[in-house]
Amino acid sequence: MKKLFSSMAATLIAVSSFSTAALATDDVQVQLDQMKAQIAELEAVQKKLEELKNQVMQLEAEQKSNDYNALKEQIIEVKAHDSGDNVKWTVDFRTAAEYVSHSMGSGLAATGVYNMGSPATGYNMFAPAQGYDSDNTVLTNKLILGMSAQPINNLVFKGSLGVYTVFGETSIDQTSMFQDFDWYATSKPQDDAVIRLREAYFLYFGEMGESLPYTFSLGRRPSTDGFLVNYREDNAYPASPIGHNINMEFDGLSFKLDLEDVTDISGLYAKLCLGRGFSNTLGAYSMSNQYNFNPAYANGSDNPDMDLAGLLLQLFDDGQYKVMANVFMAWNLMGMGMDMTMSNPSAATGTYTMAPNGFHDVGDMTGVALSMQISGIGDGISDFLDDTIFFISGAANRTDPNNDTVNTLNGSTEAAEMMGFGGNGMLGSTDNEVGYSIYTGVNIPGFFSEDRFGFEFNHGSKYWRSFTYGEDTLAGSKLATRGNAYEAYYSFPIVGQYLTGQIRYTYMDYDYGGSDNFFGQTGNPDGLMGVMPYAESAQSIRFYVRYRY
Repeated sequence: MKKLFSSMAATLIAVSSFSTAALATDDVQVQLDQMKAQIAELEAVQKKLEELKNQVMQLEAEQKSNDYNALKEQIIEVKAHDSGDNVKWTVDFRTAAEYVSHSMGSGLAATGVYNMGSPATGYNMFAPAQGYDSDNTVLTNKLILGMSAQPINNLVFKGSLGVYTVFGETSIDQTSMFQDFDWYATSKPQDDAVIRLREAYFLYFGEMGESLPYTFSLGRRPSTDGFLVNYREDNAYPASPIGHNINMEFDGLSFKLDLEDVTDISGLYAKLCLGRGFSNTLGAYSMSNQYNFNPAYANGSDNPDMDLAGLLLQLFDDGQYKVMANVFMAWNLMGMGMDMTMSNPSAATGTYTMAPNGFHDVGDMTGVALSMQISGIGDGISDFLDDTIFFISGAANRTDPNNDTVNTLNGSTEAAEMMGFGGNGMLGSTDNEVGYSIYTGVNIPGFFSEDRFGFEFNHGSKYWRSFTYGEDTLAGSKLATRGNAYEAYYSFPIVGQYLTGQIRYTYMDYDYGGSDNFFGQTGNPDGLMGVMPYAESAQSIRFYVRYRY
């Protein structure tokens, strides 16, 4: 019995323990299930976090891509601006030494004693001015800063600024009345180092239909160192006009039609040019004319606006043969008037003084030129001839004077007329006069690969008149010569195309005076009023070193 009780007790204990263990197992399972549920929730949260993280990363990537694209677009815009919409500069700097010499003829002095008692002696009744020779060596610096910009394909800006000055201080402003004329302000040495406008214009390119391109331009023209004269200046490309009869700074417009496609003539184009060489204007305060005040921008003198219209034709250009022509009309050309003061006009003897009294309208002029250039003589005859350039040009002009009186005698135009001192006409003549000029030259290869020799000759008749004030020759424009002009030059590289040199000799043998003067009596072939001194010959020797980039 005791054993039975003990077994029953043991069994109860075992059952109790099993029940307790079973209960404990159930709690663990519950806890495990709860933990699994929590883990599942955590896994779901983690998955959601991963999805959010991926979304965030995707958004960040997209944002970076957008930023990159925006930055790329900005860079492209900057590059486009830098390559096309900014102003690009070029440098052309020259230092030169030029020996200049003139031989002056005799004539009438600007002031002196007159003797009316010996009319048989003619104008020798006035004090004679003796002939003399003059020479000087001039050191100069010339700087041209070129500008260009092209914001879009069919619109271009071109310009240049110039400084042309002699070494150190100078008295040019005290001795030359017309040194800084706007026609050649950057083509003649000045007494200062002021930057002056040389060129500034835009070019607009368009097309009429499908085969007629045109170009419109407005501003300060590229009208110096043009066709043919570019060789003596060692410029590879000429400016717009024919340099034989037009070489000066100039404001106006042009309209060019390219006719090659519609005519099948190689290089054919026509360009209409309109410009103004003198503006008859005073400024800038609106006051009376007393005490040298004037109404703002009113009529300024007896010389009205001086205008020019021209037609430039390139008749043919196939790379070897090039033919160009121009015809122009110029209105209201300026001539210098003179005042003569005689101490006692009614007496047989006395003193006199002459002085300029300003510019006047003396008449109109027409001109024409026809020029041909051959780049390479023959076809494969020799390397020398293949690299030789030959040109020849003819030009002519015709005056149309208005014959107004421009001189005074003791303040009276009538008295000047009575004394035969009226200054009427153009180029010293009251008739329509015709002048002509021929111009030829050759440019040949030198000893090395890039050096060149050049030889030129030009001849002008008694009434030849060119607009070549901008020609860069200190002794005067050789192409304006009434007589014969001879020139030889040698151009050579020093450091490739960037640093070059040239030595040039120019000699002008004048048959008549007034070659490079204005259009009235100062351009008289016999000298001012037939008696004033003028140069009988002139020459220059120039050596320069030139940097271009």
